[in-house]
Amino acid sequence: MRDYLKLHILVLLLSFTGILGKLIEASTLAVVFYRTLVAAVALFLILYFRKVNLKIGLRDLGLIFFVGFLLGLHWLCFFGSAKISTVAISLVTFSTTSFFTSLLEPVLGNKKLDFKEIMLGLLAVVGVAIMFSFEAQYLAGILIGLLGALLCAAFTIFNSKLTYRFDSQLISFYELTAAFVVCWVFYLIFFEKQDLVMSQTDWIWLLVLALVCTVIPHAQMIKIMQKISVFTVNLSLNLEPVYGVVLAYFIFGDRERMSTQFYLGGVLVLLSVFLHPILLKRKPQSTI
Repeated sequence: MRDYLKLHILVLLLSFTGILGKLIEASTLAVVFYRTLVAAVALFLILYFRKVNLKIGLRDLGLIFFVGFLLGLHWLCFFGSAKISTVAISLVTFSTTSFFTSLLEPVLGNKKLDFKEIMLGLLAVVGVAIMFSFEAQYLAGILIGLLGALLCAAFTIFNSKLTYRFDSQLISFYELTAAFVVCWVFYLIFFEKQDLVMSQTDWIWLLVLALVCTVIPHAQMIKIMQKISVFTVNLSLNLEPVYGVVLAYFIFGDRERMSTQFYLGGVLVLLSVFLHPILLKRKPQSTI
């Protein structure tokens, strides 16, 4: 129960990410670029003072960097969805991560297809469909958000393969470094210097995002996956949009007010989370 409580505290912290991304007026690239840079530097300092050996074999380093690339692309989609639509859309489309996990894990991991997990994931997807009814004005934000959820599912599955082998903060450091490299490449190819401009207020929110909502949850989530299955972690992340939507409404007001159908869909998302331990309580935890 302590691990589950810790997991949900981390989810609550993560629910602030979409809000902070919206509060930062700079471009999506700037948000992810500086978030990954600041978080990676902070983790390097932590590892330095902990005297952790940074050496990793070339093959393992390649896998960690690949996972970090997925993380960087996921964040670009996540914040991009919020920027062009609403925080609610970005957060709730993210809840389909558990559905994508149930489909991808048998392919990318060593887990058998579990129809109970697929049904629970589909319940979250139905909730998302009801929430938005795929309104045309939000279509781009929804599609980008769904792509981000797919990338997050793949990222989590690959990440679970590393949890037992390396220090969680060491993994986070290299993954965040790789995510920064992704942003750097995007900047060099597609963007200009002004796209990375940040105001003083932006920097304040960015530091909160990078240190409180990135360094702490990212490293701790890796440790939690040593005890809790990948699907359970991703299903619990379905609560992130629920927390985030409520917080966004109080912060942004009517701009985040959604329809009755939206909140009905939110109930289905919550139901998928709470049904999971009931339906699978006799099933041994997955180890990857």
